[in-house]
Amino acid sequence: MRILGVDPGLINTGYGVIDTGTAKPLVVEGGVVRTVSKTPLAERLYTIFQAVQEVIDEHQPDVMAIEDLHSHPRFARTAIMMGHARGVVVMAAGAAGIPVFDYQPNRAKSVVTGAGHAPKDQVMRAVALHLGDEQVTKNEHVADAFAIALCHAIITSSPAVAAVAAANAR
Repeated sequence: MRILGVDPGLINTGYGVIDTGTAKPLVVEGGVVRTVSKTPLAERLYTIFQAVQEVIDEHQPDVMAIEDLHSHPRFARTAIMMGHARGVVVMAAGAAGIPVFDYQPNRAKSVVTGAGHAPKDQVMRAVALHLGDEQVTKNEHVADAFAIALCHAIITSSPAVAAVAAANAR
């Protein structure tokens, strides 16, 4: 399975594409879509949308795993702005017919590092270990995107998750 992981943001949207099905997930590509804060919002969102469409067109992922919206009530404006970026990323997946799976950041951190409140450097080290490549975590946004993709890979390959899903289907 090919997974596109996305860490959405209005200034920096990280993405990471991995292939699963082998002993260790394989890195296909990772990067960051950057926008400039002085640019009008509509242009920034379109830049993110186009870039994600290009990644989807080039790498043909089977699924998208994306960081779910999270925010403290004090930072409502930040959540709204992130929601705009997240919306256009999900729209790109929808336009391509790709299923989207949402993960809270703490869940992804817990699955990848063993600690839901792991600091950025611990997440970066854990992602590098899972993928066997320190170069993929040179940027925190890319590392977060790979962490989301890895979270989806680990959860969907878990026999325990499959057993729970089968039990719930009855």
